[in-house]
Amino acid sequence: MEVFVAGLMIALTLVVVATRRHGKDTSILWASVQISISLLLNLNPVYMSTDRLLGGRNYADLAANLLLLVGVYFLARAIHRAASPASEFGGSPRVLGSAAVVVAGTAAASLFWFIEAPTTSTAFMQAYGAQPAAALYSAVQYVYIGCVMAMAGWTCFKFRKSWSAGVYKAAFALVGWGCISAVLLVIHVLLLDALHLLGEKETMRSLSGLYAALNSTTFALLCTGLALPPAKRRILTILDATRTKSVLAELMPVWRNAVVGNSGVTLDTRVVENRDHRPRRQLHRMIVEIQDSLVRDPYARERIGEDGLRMLAQAGAHLDRRAWHQR
Repeated sequence: MEVFVAGLMIALTLVVVATRRHGKDTSILWASVQISISLLLNLNPVYMSTDRLLGGRNYADLAANLLLLVGVYFLARAIHRAASPASEFGGSPRVLGSAAVVVAGTAAASLFWFIEAPTTSTAFMQAYGAQPAAALYSAVQYVYIGCVMAMAGWTCFKFRKSWSAGVYKAAFALVGWGCISAVLLVIHVLLLDALHLLGEKETMRSLSGLYAALNSTTFALLCTGLALPPAKRRILTILDATRTKSVLAELMPVWRNAVVGNSGVTLDTRVVENRDHRPRRQLHRMIVEIQDSLVRDPYARERIGEDGLRMLAQAGAHLDRRAWHQR
């Protein structure tokens, strides 16, 4: 199950990296990278190897949990910023601020030093959770995670009517339910910690199976919801670039006929940056230069003919239609 959850986060990270746009908020990127590393550290072979390098006293557990805390901080901030309409967006709630994660991380690290955990264990809380320091160590982390995910989920449902596009409604509904699942997971973990501390091991074992289901559900909902919008944008960008290149090829003969003998007009594609939107910029430049030729050269209309004018109008409509669907 740990492999499945880690795989989901790594897949989300790859989607975020592949679809990241220059100048946009990087919170989701930081979140996905740090949570992915944290989950990888929880895989038994990785945990054992890492902890051996760190001295064999379960420091890998502390490292994984601190990464998770910081990752959840960035995740909740990304959800809050993405789900809040621009007209409503202001400062993040105090629980989502950097001070809260610093306090939670410092408290967890401090409590870790009071835990007697002399040997590496891939089931840290099962092995050492009966100690009060270990119970508090876990509680500090999960109370923080529960608070920030509850706030993020509230933001998703509060502004759900602000999203008109179907993919965004679906995405933030999934994220919102993922946040609810995360809160239920937190409550479940706190209950298990309390039962362990009280010595109710049989009850704890009977309830422990629910952890894997809640954990998997939480990450499945969050990762799917967060991946939907950028994945859709990427697919639409690829499809649009393919269609735009086709329009460019069709319009090229029209452009050549329009600019014949007009040395003041030239389609220098080197001035257009080599990015996803390059075909659209090339097409826009081609349309402008054809229109300039029609204004400057009285014979240009005759050279391109009615078919050329029709193709010019279709190319302009293609650009306008795509611009209208940009978010």
